[in-house]
Amino acid sequence: MTLKSKATAGVRWTTLAAAVNTGFRLLQLVVLAHFLSPDDFGLMAIVWIIIGFIQEYTDLGISSAIIHRQDATKDQLSTLYWLNILAGLCAFILVWLSTPLLVHFFDEIKLAKLLHGIALVFLINPWGTQFSILLQKELKFNFLAIQEMCATIAGVSCAILCAISGLGVWSLIFGLLANESTKTIILLIVGMKKYRPNFRFCRSDLKGYLNFGLYQIGERSVNYISERMDQLLIGSILGVNSLGYYNFAFNLVIQPVIRINPIVTRVAFPVFSKVQNDTNRLKAGYIKVINLLTSINAPIFFGLAMAAPVAIPIVFGEKWNSSILLVQILSFVALFRSIGNPIGSLQLAKGRPDLGFKWNILLLVVTFPTIYLGGKFGGVVGVAVSLLCLQILMQVLEYLYLVRSLIEKCAKEYFGAILKPIFFAAEMIFWVIGASFVFNSAPPMLFLIIQITLGLISYILLFWLQDKKTVIEIQSMIRPKYQ
Repeated sequence: MTLKSKATAGVRWTTLAAAVNTGFRLLQLVVLAHFLSPDDFGLMAIVWIIIGFIQEYTDLGISSAIIHRQDATKDQLSTLYWLNILAGLCAFILVWLSTPLLVHFFDEIKLAKLLHGIALVFLINPWGTQFSILLQKELKFNFLAIQEMCATIAGVSCAILCAISGLGVWSLIFGLLANESTKTIILLIVGMKKYRPNFRFCRSDLKGYLNFGLYQIGERSVNYISERMDQLLIGSILGVNSLGYYNFAFNLVIQPVIRINPIVTRVAFPVFSKVQNDTNRLKAGYIKVINLLTSINAPIFFGLAMAAPVAIPIVFGEKWNSSILLVQILSFVALFRSIGNPIGSLQLAKGRPDLGFKWNILLLVVTFPTIYLGGKFGGVVGVAVSLLCLQILMQVLEYLYLVRSLIEKCAKEYFGAILKPIFFAAEMIFWVIGASFVFNSAPPMLFLIIQITLGLISYILLFWLQDKKTVIEIQSMIRPKYQ
């Protein structure tokens, strides 16, 4: 198979996994929203922030280096494998030792047992991490997709059963542990046959990997803090209840980013790495990636913002009505994040993690005061609005600082790839709102179905009439061609 056909097959498998995973995750969110309280979601948001931050360190930033470097030896990979295991153990111990300080900082005694429970992830996950990276590097996305679907089904099923049994916030903990355990067991079964590591740990094997990894750790850490700064400040300034509503809205709108974007970016990184010295091919590939992602994500986020007032009380219950405005604002925050997300694949493929580290330092410096002032003067809605304004500004700066440095000047192509789908999505909303006046007396559920149907049909028609080429490209990636 050619590189292009492997990439296309990878996109198809990742699309299938994303569709299944998204469906089950949304089912989990719907069910748990009825059984858990806003305070439960607030507590879990704090737990995710802490565990997610520590998790950024568990592979020491080396996973990306393995994909970037095309000459890794068996001995090097063996040393890196056992280093991952050791890092996971250290992370587990760190969570246990730091729990009293974290409980005191957030003034939430319930955090102690939750953190101790979820820390088990660090003893489970590292055993399969390198096998997943090597399969990704070899573009074996068929196996990775099957593995992820099995893990998601196991995790969601466990979480829902626990919620129905009345275990409250522990449902999310047990769901995550079931997910990670299933994923790791499958990776171990396959990985030990294909990539079994030697019992070797030698410092010389780390040469070149640790330098790359240190920049990756720095970038991930700063980026993670920047992206979670809103939740940290809401939790500390406005309390767990406000954080619960915000976290619910954030979890809802972020689903397309974490489910749809990896369909392309996970394939793009190893593919970009194989053509890292061909600037023209990289530029064409990157512009196509952001155009495809914006074409898919823009109608979803515009539609979510439009449908939220009707959809949230119907699907999740009226107790979440306070999240409606947050969902509408954060939908556009998530849209711009989805557009900026693929730059990571490009900079890692070019071997420039230093650029990402410096960029995220800048992002952190401007994020804190922006969100703090938004929360101080506008509460939780003020945080969302300030975050949206910042996200739009950073989209322009990202091109000026990162994109131009990696693939040279391409402003017309870059902004054209973003703005055209956004214009189509805005046009879609215009037509749907106009048509909805005819059906505004219909029952809420029927009205919601009509809105979604009209939005889908109008966007496809607008796109087909004005940008047929992109529609055909998306179609060809999802549907295989038989010759």
